[in-house]
Order: sequence, then structure tokens, then C-alpha cells
Amino acid sequence: MPVRHRARLSVGLMLVASGVLMGASPAWAQVPDPAPDSSLPGGTLITQLLGWLKYASIAAAVAGLLIGGIATGVGHFGSSYSASSAGRKWVLGGVGAAMLAGLAHTIAMTVYNAT
Repeated sequence: MPVRHRARLSVGLMLVASGVLMGASPAWAQVPDPAPDSSLPGGTLITQLLGWLKYASIAAAVAGLLIGGIATGVGHFGSSYSASSAGRKWVLGGVGAAMLAGLAHTIAMTVYNAT
């Protein structure tokens, strides 16, 4: 089979496949989604643990910022490039952790609502 015919055949098959997929109704993709049950055993404990994790992540981010600031200052005034460089990495890590901790709820709700 010449290359030209194979290319036409593959294009035709792609068009047919895309037509079938686009014509599929959303009912094919329905997944059962039961209503949430508030009588989950240990639900209050889970909520309490998530609250503790929230505050622990903010504390870790602030600690990273403080450690990085101190290391950068010591490295700068002590003329130690390696200490200053490590301090900047701690600061960037603290900023990233703070951003992630602050956006965790938004990210989780966006992913949850996208399904």
C-alpha cells in the first residue's frame, strides 16, 4: 500500500474515531456519587487532625523563612558564600511552603469540584 493511501486511511480513521467520541453522550461517563454521610466514625478526629496539620504547615513555613534569613545574614556578614547560598534556599523553601499551605484548601476544592 503506498504511503499516500496509508496517510489518507489514517486520517479517515481519526475523523471517524473523533466523531464517535464527540457524539458520545455524557451519560456514558456518569459515575455514582452518593450524598455525603455525616455519621462517619472518627469524623471529628479527622477534622481536628487536619486543623493541626494546617497550623503545623504554617509553622514550618515560618521556621524556614526565619532559618533562611538568619543563615543568609550570617553568611553575608561572615563572608561565607556557601552559608548565604544555603540561607537563600531556605528562604525560597519557606516561601514555597507558605504558598502551598495557603493555597491547599483552594487546590483541594478546585480538584474536588472539577470531577
